[in-house]
Amino acid sequence: MSESKVKLSRSLSTKDLVVYGIIFMIPVAPIAFYGSFLAPAHGMVALAYLIGMIAMLFTGFSYASMAKEFPYAGSVYTYVQKGTNPLLGFLSGWGITLDYILIPVITYLISASFGQSLLPGTPFWVWIIGIAVINTVINLLGIKVVSKFSWLLFGLQAIVLIAFLIGTIIALSKGTISFNVSSLYNANHFDLKGVVQATGIVIVSYLGFDAISTLSEEANNPRKSVGKAIVLSIILIGSLFVIVTIFAGFVAPNYSKLNPDTAFLGILEKVGGNWLVHLAELTLVLSFGLAGGQEGQTAISRILYAMGRDGILPRPLAYLHPRYNTPWISIILVGIISAVLSLSISLTTVSNLISFGALFGFLSLNIAVIWHFYIKNPHKQWTTVVKYLVSPLIGFSVSLWIFLSLASEAKVTGLIWLVIGFVIVVYKTNIFKNPVPQFDFSES
Repeated sequence: MSESKVKLSRSLSTKDLVVYGIIFMIPVAPIAFYGSFLAPAHGMVALAYLIGMIAMLFTGFSYASMAKEFPYAGSVYTYVQKGTNPLLGFLSGWGITLDYILIPVITYLISASFGQSLLPGTPFWVWIIGIAVINTVINLLGIKVVSKFSWLLFGLQAIVLIAFLIGTIIALSKGTISFNVSSLYNANHFDLKGVVQATGIVIVSYLGFDAISTLSEEANNPRKSVGKAIVLSIILIGSLFVIVTIFAGFVAPNYSKLNPDTAFLGILEKVGGNWLVHLAELTLVLSFGLAGGQEGQTAISRILYAMGRDGILPRPLAYLHPRYNTPWISIILVGIISAVLSLSISLTTVSNLISFGALFGFLSLNIAVIWHFYIKNPHKQWTTVVKYLVSPLIGFSVSLWIFLSLASEAKVTGLIWLVIGFVIVVYKTNIFKNPVPQFDFSES
């Protein structure tokens, strides 16, 4: 079968997309990160998650508008390209690829660190290589296999969280712990600046929702399902984060007595015992290494596929396997890069670099919505103003605020990455003598 006639397989329902997005954002993330949020939020972690959810919803609405208008793979790259111009589209897509390259790396590193605590005798590199190989094989087998694996890992995470919630309810009924709102509001320690700072950190947990849009050409009804799944995933994962951290506040209202490195594990031990702690550790290994890493690899391979199809990056990146309908060269390339980077750089370094590309993409996307749906629209009604001007402006403002608060290391690395992308465009267009390559969907 010729390469041009092989297409991505449409097989994903709205439920599949929602679960994909939720798994990408990792439901058990508070267990891993709760301790690092406590100090800046002064214990009000649930409040930070709630503010973050509301803030990200506005950008989610912008994604939904673009997904309905342009139901194609590529996420921000395609949306900004079609909504404004190919140059800004490529730079936006190129920027977000930086984050999608680093997402598997950070999940591999976290997974390997928890894995070594479970099996101390296993070398670190064995965890990294093993995770990379498993994720690459599953991705090569097709989006249906990835989706089924997502449902399996979703179920495992649900067991841990349900066990924690039930254990907390039982403790409340016995009177060993008491109701309080310390995780939402603590009058004695409330500090708006601290909560805002914590929100800037917490909001990283929501950045994976845009990965749903990379699967537009593998969804059954992308014009309806992709945007709906993006908004639903933000609301559902945000509500879950808020509920889980509120319950954590019930168990340990005095956050200053918790060890930041093992804060939530200590809470789990108090309500469920050692078995729940060990189950949580195993779930963290699988959730970060396989769920987060696997879906990160899926997302970036689709972005590289779109760029290769356009011709702005090497065309082999768009080659699809004739049997599994997967961009196999992109998938293998991402697997190799993720493994090499995971063995080369530290978790601290990756943490400082993450989010630049996603936030740059969010800024561009919100601008694209305003340009395409509002400025270019001669027939403006009050609903148009709210949906296509006010809402994306809020999304833009929130993204800009977080973007400006990033570590200087992330900004410098991100700018260097964008310069590299600009050089690629200059080369491909012969110093802009030719148009920036883009795919003509009308011919597909």
